[in-house]
Amino acid sequence: MNGRALIYGTIAIDTLITPGGQVNSVLGGSAPYAALAARLVTDRMDMIGVVGDDFPEAWQQALEVRGVSMRHVAREAGQTFAWTGKYEEDMNLRTTVSRVEGVQEHWRMQLSPELRACSLAAATNVTPRLQCRMLEQCPEAQFRMADSMKGWLKRQPEDTARMLRMVDLMLMNDEEARYWAHTEDSLEAGYKLLEAGPRYAIVKHGSAGSTLFHRTPEGDTRLFRCPAWPLIHPKDPTGAGDSYMGALAGYLTGRLENGSPTWEDMKRGVALASVVAAAVCEKFGTISLFSLSRQELARRLAEFHRMTSWE
Repeated sequence: MNGRALIYGTIAIDTLITPGGQVNSVLGGSAPYAALAARLVTDRMDMIGVVGDDFPEAWQQALEVRGVSMRHVAREAGQTFAWTGKYEEDMNLRTTVSRVEGVQEHWRMQLSPELRACSLAAATNVTPRLQCRMLEQCPEAQFRMADSMKGWLKRQPEDTARMLRMVDLMLMNDEEARYWAHTEDSLEAGYKLLEAGPRYAIVKHGSAGSTLFHRTPEGDTRLFRCPAWPLIHPKDPTGAGDSYMGALAGYLTGRLENGSPTWEDMKRGVALASVVAAAVCEKFGTISLFSLSRQELARRLAEFHRMTSWE
């Protein structure tokens, strides 16, 4: 029987500025990106987070039509977390123009018994301290995974170290992994992540793909390098990493029958995540995830397989 995933992260109102244009006050946050990506491969998941009383009812309805329930999302009096980001011509470079914490600054998560019984716990991009709080409340989870960003690694190194001991899979991009591991080599950084606790680590290389690292029970290390889906003119990379994580979480949720995903499961999940993450960059914000169907995803996966395999 398939498991059930719990996805935790920020739920935000974003303003996005890229070389290709600007959109104001659109749905954002790591949790919606991850949950919308996960729903492409599973119907068994819950999203948690907090929104203010300014969160549009139309957004809630749109999420629920796409299979992302808001029933476990807290509503508090005040402003929803809001973020404005600006990207350079090289869209690997971005600046936070403004950030308003709103209701999430003081919200304290307490999971219900139903949510504590999840089989997969995915702590998306929030502070390591909050990630630990979530993971501690999921004692029955068969698989735990977390993402991060450089600012949190700088400000909460002790909580990051604790979180790394709690997860089965840690995801970081190149810059984050190299910063955390004190090296200029992404491959070395991936190995060091495994030494810190998790069985698996993924280092994301943006348009160059990603690398999956695995520490086997025998103590050996193996790698899988996955390219990225080719994009000629990406519009907006916001949420690509969150969507990568969500798609992978959704896929792995259906692979927990024997207690843990296999190495082949992990590789297939990474390929799926790579295709979904690229799709997000084709349009602004979460628009691509709302419009991407399971049928179109299957078509792209088949094409991706043809691109990346040989006899």
